Amino acid sequence: MSTRLWFRVEDALPLAEHALACPTHRLTRAQLMAGEHNTPALALRRRGGEGELRSNGVPVWYTPHGAEQIAHGGSWRRVGAAPEPDEHLYLPLRHPGPDGRRLIDMLRAGRALDRTWIAIDTDVWPGNTLDTIRVELFDHRAEIAPPGARWRPTMVTSPKVADGTYPALVADGYDAGDDGHLICRFDPRTTRRIAEDLSGPRRAATTPGEYPLLRFDGAALVLLDEVDLVDGAHRAVGDRCYPDRDGYYSIGAHRWLWHTTPLIEDLMPLRTRLRLEATALTSRLRDATTRPRQP
Repeated sequence: MSTRLWFRVEDALPLAEHALACPTHRLTRAQLMAGEHNTPALALRRRGGEGELRSNGVPVWYTPHGAEQIAHGGSWRRVGAAPEPDEHLYLPLRHPGPDGRRLIDMLRAGRALDRTWIAIDTDVWPGNTLDTIRVELFDHRAEIAPPGARWRPTMVTSPKVADGTYPALVADGYDAGDDGHLICRFDPRTTRRIAEDLSGPRRAATTPGEYPLLRFDGAALVLLDEVDLVDGAHRAVGDRCYPDRDGYYSIGAHRWLWHTTPLIEDLMPLRTRLRLEATALTSRLRDATTRPRQP
């Protein structure tokens, strides 16, 4: 299991602003374990490959459905892994870390600079405070699957692509969390096809924001989200995706809820399967030759 949890800045920043705006703050289990003063902070609860961020501000922020407002994040998970005990961690917002930065300043800068992902390294001793040296901002999700993961070809689909089916390499034995969704990689040909389908005629009968848009910015693939405002639809950068060593793109990794297609007519063509299997084999051989050997 990865020691880092990935969260969206757009989900974590409102919780941080809530904690700063509240006049009082509640004592959290993570704060008591860390022995910290009662200041604006985020409380992180980790359950294996899943993570939950909460504000410690009072009054507590509730959703319209009566549940506490939470930012959900996570990492890749091994299928069938035994459950792990919960971890409770404390992230103060206004205390400068050893590097002189404050967490609230990092989150605000992430929004201003389109750094859409925040990675939190939870590899600390129990009861320790998480400071800013264990927090990084990225414009893309840099950790998709564990190093050395094996990949197998599969036809996949997602609600984000109007349930269209596409050939992909899927991480064998790993998924995107407790929901069991797949971790996928797509070759450049399939990536261009997905981008064209999301911009094609099927979009004419949809409402703004129903489906994302894909645009190439050099080698990077930019995922645009539409927002329907009073003066029309506006597009904002929702994520970025860069090609890996094989030239493949992990489109919507850990966000688009990919799963296998159940339709028999969506079987993968033989030529496509052979091409994907050759890429997976080449990647596995490269990892085996570059892995350091024990003396």
